[in-house]
Amino acid sequence: MKVALWAEIRRLSEMEELSARAIAQKLQCSRRTVVAALALSQPPASKASRRTRLVDPYVDQIQALLVKHPQLSAVRIHEEISRGPNGFAGSAISLRRYLRTIRPTPGRVYQEVHYDPAQAMQIDWGECGRVQVGSTSRKVSVFVAVLCYSRMIYIEFTLSQRKGEFYRSLANAITFFGGSPRQVIFDNLKTAVLNGSGRHACLHPEFLALCGYFCLQPIACEVRDPESKGITEAGVRYVKRNALAGRSEELQRFEDYLELATYWRDNIANVRLHETTRERPIDRFSQERSLLRRLPEIPFDTDEIASAIVSPMARIEFEGNRYSMPPQFARKAVTIRANRDELRVLYEGHEVARHPRCYDRHQLILQPAHRLEALALRQRAQPDGLAQEFNAWGPAAREFHLQLRQRPVKTTLHLRRLVELALVYGRTEVLAALARTVELKTYDAAYVENLLMAERRRRQLPSPTLPTPQRRELIEEIELDPADPGFYDRFCQEPQEDIHDET
Repeated sequence: MKVALWAEIRRLSEMEELSARAIAQKLQCSRRTVVAALALSQPPASKASRRTRLVDPYVDQIQALLVKHPQLSAVRIHEEISRGPNGFAGSAISLRRYLRTIRPTPGRVYQEVHYDPAQAMQIDWGECGRVQVGSTSRKVSVFVAVLCYSRMIYIEFTLSQRKGEFYRSLANAITFFGGSPRQVIFDNLKTAVLNGSGRHACLHPEFLALCGYFCLQPIACEVRDPESKGITEAGVRYVKRNALAGRSEELQRFEDYLELATYWRDNIANVRLHETTRERPIDRFSQERSLLRRLPEIPFDTDEIASAIVSPMARIEFEGNRYSMPPQFARKAVTIRANRDELRVLYEGHEVARHPRCYDRHQLILQPAHRLEALALRQRAQPDGLAQEFNAWGPAAREFHLQLRQRPVKTTLHLRRLVELALVYGRTEVLAALARTVELKTYDAAYVENLLMAERRRRQLPSPTLPTPQRRELIEEIELDPADPGFYDRFCQEPQEDIHDET
């Protein structure tokens, strides 16, 4: 009996007060059906028709196999029941479907963990696609750190997940929170775990040094157990679905990722109403901040340190790029210290070079001063006084001198002419003209002089000239006695004496 027929019979009997015979006539059904429906106080249960399955004749055989071997795979069971002329003719897929009903996969039951304020912080990495840096396509990763009590989040985008980036991001996160919690929870990170996992994990000595510096207790999760740090796993998903989703047109450069991290962290993530705590992370963090351990006075050193040998061409290699060095350090061993923005080179503990860090590949990063020193060693020596005087004028003069050395001209003649122009026009005007020639990439003293004259004409000023004798040696041979001021006093007194004499 269908539920619709049962409901209509009850309605006609109770509401319209029809007899069983009248109901049977109206609905064109049997009186027995009407009587049976009126006898039911609950809707009749629908009985689904059961289809005959190919596996039905072999159910007892399957049950016997599972009693002996509860973990026997579907492939082995299929092999056993398919033997003989009357064996199972169905596929392993249909058998596996049946096994799911009688042997369901046991699901893991998770227990919610309660964290006290300042107790723990969970950290993890997430992959965010790729970005073009110069001529190289680089992977973008995001480091996520979440305080377990307040759900205060810190994110930092990087171009790798190497050891230096990991330590720097973790130190930056602790600095952002203004203190360190008692524990840090992480999974099987290669930069933190050398081998093993969980309680048996062997941690990296440098990571232990960082934890000891901030007084953190490191807690490693078991392998393939992301639920042990579900808070930061949810944080990584939140970054991908909220911060990055739908922003592909805005994130064209790596600098765009860096700007997004700060904006999204402070204006969206930490001021939202958290789904689990039902409070804003920034509000709960106000209860947790005072319980965090105070930061050490000296910041933790997170620079990447590498050793290198300066090539005979005064170059060092770092992350696929070459950086220039002063030529006097060629073939010497140096130490490289790199942070996120710059690269410093040390020799015997003293800094000898500094470059902006390049995240492109196969690039040559040069400093004009290094090129100038190399050219000075390679070319014929010039009068030291003239070159030093000209280079002391400033960056524009040094760049002009550097480019001039690379051209097939006599550098000394051009420098001497420029020094003479400075005596005539003044160094300020000559430097302005030099900056213009560097901008136009026209390195010639005559062109500098033309620019000076053109500027004079534009300002309607006469062109200054210095008196130049035909024979300079005659001027140099003239000897004059030093002036005597008393001579002029004598001239002033003689007219008075003449007046007295006449009287």
